[in-house]
Parts: sequence; structure tokens; C-alpha cells
Amino acid sequence: MNAAQIEAEQIAYRNAKPSFLGRGIEKLTNPIGGAIAGMIPKSLFESVLKGIDRAVDTPALMELDHDPADFSAARDAAREVGRKAWTINASSGAAAGFGGALTASADIPATIAIALRNIRDTGRAYGFSGDGKRERLFRLQILEIAALDEHAEKIARLDALEADIDDMGALNAVDTRSIEPLVDQVVERVSRAIALASVRQRAGMVVPLLGSVVGGFVNAQFQRDVSRAARYAFQARRLRTMA
Repeated sequence: MNAAQIEAEQIAYRNAKPSFLGRGIEKLTNPIGGAIAGMIPKSLFESVLKGIDRAVDTPALMELDHDPADFSAARDAAREVGRKAWTINASSGAAAGFGGALTASADIPATIAIALRNIRDTGRAYGFSGDGKRERLFRLQILEIAALDEHAEKIARLDALEADIDDMGALNAVDTRSIEPLVDQVVERVSRAIALASVRQRAGMVVPLLGSVVGGFVNAQFQRDVSRAARYAFQARRLRTMA
């Protein structure tokens, strides 16, 4: 795969409409989901996001034994990471949905945890270790993009993310004194997006049995959205090294 092909893939992602999940289930379940979202404190999402993403040493979703310098191999490995994430999360979503609203809410931290591991391991597939506070902020930016349903807002976030990448594919330095406030800002936006979107999408899980089917679908689609956003972000960094 050459740089032109990668650029074409990047453009296709930027131009893509929100996923079926964002366009369909989100709208259909909005009234009920809003009530469910209102019952879950935003502080819960913030603590889950911060706590999980600091755990960079958590086990990888899968073993990676390819050469990250080989772009095609890296891309294939990243896709495998995504498939592993959505398979695991679809199973947990189906199990959570089977029990109705209570277990559906309990599945949210697990979904976020898998999403962050998905992003981290996608980065590793492309040769980025993901260590340090600056990389943690980058992962949260990716998660935020994956949670957005508005195309214009997605483009704005992608532009901001790419502006943070230097000519060698590294991340532009940020004053260490301002890292935590920046992380807090992104975490707040991610928390709001997940509370008002991901939880709404789970509204269909409040009915046992039917909820099992919906739960598996919702989680699988969310992890696909995360994988696509992560591949875009890390491919953008690799493209800078190939320029």
C-alpha cells in the first residue's frame, strides 16, 4: 500500500457519514435514552475514563508479531485489533442486554475499557507505544471523535487532532502544566458524548432478550467506530513520516 492509497482511505473516512448506529438507533431511542442518561452521573464516566486510560499496562487485546515498519502489515494488524475488540465487546453487550437496564448500565465501563485498549493497541500496531500523558490525551481525542455523530464536528476534531502531529509523526509538545486541564476538557466532552449517545443507544437494551440482540449490535458497532477513528489517527501520524 502506497502513500496515495493511504491518503485516499483517509479522505474516505473524513467524508463518511456517521455510522448506521449514529444515524438510526440514536434517533429512535433518543427520548427513552435521554431519561436513562440523566440517571447516570457524569462524574462516573469521568472517573472511569481517567482510571482506565492510566492503566497503559493492561494486557493487549491480542499479540502483535508483525513488523510495524511494514505499512500493509501494520494496517492488517490494526484491523485485527479492531475485530478482536468488537468480538469481545459484542459478547459482553449481549450478556448485559439479556438482563435489561441494570446490567446494560454496568456494561458501559467495560465498553469504554475495551475501546481505550482498542485505540492503544491500534497505535502499537502502527509502531506507536502510547506511553506518556501526551499520548493519553491523543487516545482520548480519538475516543471523542469515535463518539461524535455530527459530521461537521467530527471534521473539526480531526483537523485539531492532525494539527497536533509534527512532521515526524510525533505529537507536538504541550506544557506539562497544561496537560491535565487539556485531558480534563477532553474527558468532559467524551463523558458528555457517551452519556448522551452511547447510553441512549443502549435504550433498546432495557427489554430482556431483545436487549441482548441490541446490546451485542450496539457494542460491536461502537468498537468499529473506535477502530476506524484510531486507524485514521495513527495513519495520519505514519503519513507524516513518509512525506
